[in-house]
Amino acid sequence: MNPIQTIKIDQKNNRSKNPKKTERLLGILALLSFIVAWAIGYQLENADVEPYLHQVMPAASHFEKLDAISYAAYTDTDAQTPSGYIGIGESNGYGGPLKLAVAVDLEGTITGMAVIQHRETPSWFRKVNESGFLKSFLSKSYEDAFQLGEDVDGITSATYTSRAIAESALEGSRSIAANQLGFDVPPIPKPKIAFGTPEIALLALFGVGYFGHQRNSKYKKQLRWSSLLVGMVVLGFMYNKPFTLSMINQVLLGFWPQWQSNLYWYLMIGGIVFVFTVDNKNPYCQWFCPFGAAQECMGAIGGAKNYSPGRYRNFFKWLRRGVVWFAILVALLFRSPGLTSYEIFGTLFALVGSNPQFILLGIVLIVALFIKRPW
Repeated sequence: MNPIQTIKIDQKNNRSKNPKKTERLLGILALLSFIVAWAIGYQLENADVEPYLHQVMPAASHFEKLDAISYAAYTDTDAQTPSGYIGIGESNGYGGPLKLAVAVDLEGTITGMAVIQHRETPSWFRKVNESGFLKSFLSKSYEDAFQLGEDVDGITSATYTSRAIAESALEGSRSIAANQLGFDVPPIPKPKIAFGTPEIALLALFGVGYFGHQRNSKYKKQLRWSSLLVGMVVLGFMYNKPFTLSMINQVLLGFWPQWQSNLYWYLMIGGIVFVFTVDNKNPYCQWFCPFGAAQECMGAIGGAKNYSPGRYRNFFKWLRRGVVWFAILVALLFRSPGLTSYEIFGTLFALVGSNPQFILLGIVLIVALFIKRPW
């Protein structure tokens, strides 16, 4: 081999190694940035309760802090006896802990409520807030059960947020009734294990995805399309329970929801991690992702084909990674998993989202007619 050939081979090897080295370095920097953002967000997290006290009891002239979660409210500056109390309740919503201020009169009846802090996706929380859901708790007693579907009507497609508000209201009102008013408080009912159609469908889809993508699978194509359609209809349109970036952000922030009422969440995260660890593949994206299925259905209608961006391939690859990195970074900094949720899954399956999300959804679905899975 002559020297010129040797030089060309060395240059080719260097070019093939440098991208891997660069990716490794950027991966380390991204991880460090996540750690720094998490630490800064943790230090800055401090919701100011004071404005919400006046919001839930506007007639009060001043408040007295009794303990970390209780305040006494006075309507007269010289009064010795409180006219009511405010309790702070907390429960896990879709994106993490939700904190609620609950005003209670001397009979243990709720007279006002306000969300102090939440980590829900903004568009979803706005839907709950504008529905008047919080007002439905006014005049309820600490003796009530506050159970969705029983004495509380939840908001369709926002079950996690509705449940978190109900549980926070229960905790806030009963803490005041027991500790400040001296009432005998009924025991808080044990959480029911949520295991139904979504959970059963998810387990079945994981099983089909795991066995279906094996090389020796005879009916791979038929199984995959069946799995995609079930995922789109059941996990998408019926229950709107896709895998989202918010779930990853919850894990990174350490917001582990109550397993009994969030069993689906654990099955989704655990299933992906387990199958990926055992088989080094993620069956969710290719086999039953609801939005992926919707795109493939559009592609089947329009005859979509695979498209490679050619020389712009690296640009789009790093653009995608950069957007994900930025979204996770902001979520960690503000300790809100759903704050930077830019996915358009919910926009399609529940028709909830901002105007830019609806515009983006329309563009993606049109492009999906001609290009396989553009999103």
